[in-house]
Amino acid sequence: ALLADPAGYPRWWPAVPRVRRLGPDRAAVRLRGFVPVHLTMERLIDDRARGLLVAHLSGDLTGTVRVTVHDDGAPAEVGDGARAVLAWFGADPDVNPTAAALREPFTAVPAVDPAAQVAFSSARRWSAVAFGPEAGAAAGTW
Repeated sequence: ALLADPAGYPRWWPAVPRVRRLGPDRAAVRLRGFVPVHLTMERLIDDRARGLLVAHLSGDLTGTVRVTVHDDGAPAEVGDGARAVLAWFGADPDVNPTAAALREPFTAVPAVDPAAQVAFSSARRWSAVAFGPEAGAAAGTW
């Protein structure tokens, strides 16, 4: 239900500061990230019984997004790479209170320094870090 309602994205998705409804199945969405984009999403399929949502995108990007969600009753798994990166964010000495909450559940901080990082900003509401291949499962941009 959350993904099928773009108008609600700004309430729970920090990368979506603004949505304008254009009709019953269309919404203009602004995504904020390394490269901010403006998109118009048109819902094509909303089959909750199968856990399938398909939308056509136009604007700065054009294409189709397909999301499949299945509830198997188990909690979501967090992979080793994500665990290491969450530990790194929580261990940052200049951490904000939200990231500080990551310290207790995520303790395996990568033993290598990041290749690049963007500090958290309240104005843009995100931060990022990139690790090289020597970081193992944490390699990549997060």
